[in-house]
Formats: sequence, structure tokens, C-alpha cells
Amino acid sequence: MDNIFYSASEILFKDANVLINIRDWFFSQAGNILLALITFWVGRYAIKWVKNFAVRIMTKASYDSAAMSFITQIINYALLVGLILICLNVLGVPTTSFIAAFGAFGLGIGLALQNNLSNLASGLLILIFKPFRAGHIIQVRDTIGSVKSIQFMYTIITTRDQRNVYIPNSILTSEAVTNIAYTTERLIPFVFDIGYNNDHHEAIKILKKIFANDKRVLNPKTMEIGISEFGDNSVRIAAYARVKSRDFVDVKYSIMSDVKDAFDKYGIDIPYPQRVVHIQNVDNSTGEIKGIKKKATETNVTIDDSPKS
Repeated sequence: MDNIFYSASEILFKDANVLINIRDWFFSQAGNILLALITFWVGRYAIKWVKNFAVRIMTKASYDSAAMSFITQIINYALLVGLILICLNVLGVPTTSFIAAFGAFGLGIGLALQNNLSNLASGLLILIFKPFRAGHIIQVRDTIGSVKSIQFMYTIITTRDQRNVYIPNSILTSEAVTNIAYTTERLIPFVFDIGYNNDHHEAIKILKKIFANDKRVLNPKTMEIGISEFGDNSVRIAAYARVKSRDFVDVKYSIMSDVKDAFDKYGIDIPYPQRVVHIQNVDNSTGEIKGIKKKATETNVTIDDSPKS
């Protein structure tokens, strides 16, 4: 350590011209140095005023605290860099080279962190325009859950099975996001399968009665309900129940249970998938082709051995 101080002292004081040059520069630039210090001092107060003004505007606009903090930090550092360049210019230091160096440095960083900067910008857009907030239930692709927190790179969504899913913010601003929290009412799309041998009028009547008995269903009289499709193994009946958003899951589970009980009570079949297989055999003595029709389901097998003419 002593050697370091000795070397520094030798460099500074061995050549008196160094001290003389520093002294001459200081006295020749005394006015500019004082002006630069005053500029920096006033600029700091100006930056503080701009930050407080931005905070007041964002508070009136009901911005999130995270967005306000992030924006004020950007304002602070951007204005601080500008203030330093102004002070250097006052001292007579050419700032063109500094600006070029900052530009090249920023370009290199931007190319290296392109995806991260995209997530950062997307996070800022989410915080500013607020398509969703913490606590809202949203759906992104196949992920449905409650927004736990909005960070600058990722948004954390907690699913029903208590998994934390980190979704890059760039995905949330470039793809469709369903926000359930902004709607007070929702439609539950039901699809019920009944057998072709059942009376669909009777089945629809039973379904309407079930929906009418549940007071949480808001549209029992005007509900859209009817046959939606003739499937391979069943007649499909669709119904759309309107409920409060907070009752969505409870009503769905309750209605499905009530429908199963009612269909069992009134003999309405919920059919299994079925498959029909045709097997052809040849009688070696006569060369006649005989057919065997085999109808198979998950619960039973029916075989028709009658030969085809």
C-alpha cells in the first residue's frame, strides 16, 4: 500500500508542470466550474419537481404504484444523464463523443437484450393501460388463473391448483388475453348428450326445470337451449346459463350434478361411445360370403349371426 501512495506522489509532484497545468486550468475555468455547479444544483431541483409533477398526474389517472415507481425512475435517470451532459458542455468538454459513445453502447445493449427489452416495454404498457391488475382472473392460451403480481419482465399467474406460472409480458401484449374480472356476469356453456331413443323434448323440459330451480341462474326463462348437434352416438343439447361471475364455478358443478340425478330418475340415457364392426366369412364348400354383424359398446356386445343373402 505504501508503494502505491509513493508512486502516486512521485507522479503528481515530481513534475511541477502537472500541478501548474492543473492550477492554470482551474483558474481559467473557475467561472465555468461555478456555473456548472450551479446548473447541476438547479437541475437536481428541476428533476425533483418534474418527478413530483409526473407522480401527481399519474395519481389522478389512477396508475398502479409499480407503474408510477418505474416511470419516475426512468424520468429521473434520463433527465440526470441530460443534466450531466449539459454540465460537461458548460465546462467546455465536447459532448459529441459522449453522445456517440452512449448511442453505440445503447445499441449494443439493445441488440444483446432484445427479448428482455421487449418484455420490459410490454410490462410498462400493461402497467400503464391496465388490461388487467393484480387479483384479476385472466386466461392466456390454455392458462387460467389469478394474477399474483405484474413484474417488469414477467406476470405471475396462480392457477387453481396453486401453481405459479411466469408468463413473459411480451406474450400478454401480443396475444389474446381474456379478463374475467371486468365482467359482472358470465354465460356457462353446457352440453348434454342423450341417446337417440330418448325424447329430446322431455329432456329439454327437465333441463329447463333444473335451471329454473337454481336461483343463481339469471336467465331461466330466456335461456338459449336446444339441440346443437346430432353426434355419432348421441343427440347433443346445448344450454347457456347466465350467472354472476363469482358463481360461475359453483353453478357449473351444481347443475352438472343435478342433471345427472334427474336423467337417472327419469330414464334419460347418457350414451357410451359405440362401435359397429362387420366381419365377412366365406363358406369353403359353396364359396358363399356370409356376413356377421357385431355391435359392440363399452358395456355390452350384441351379435347378429343371420347370414346375408
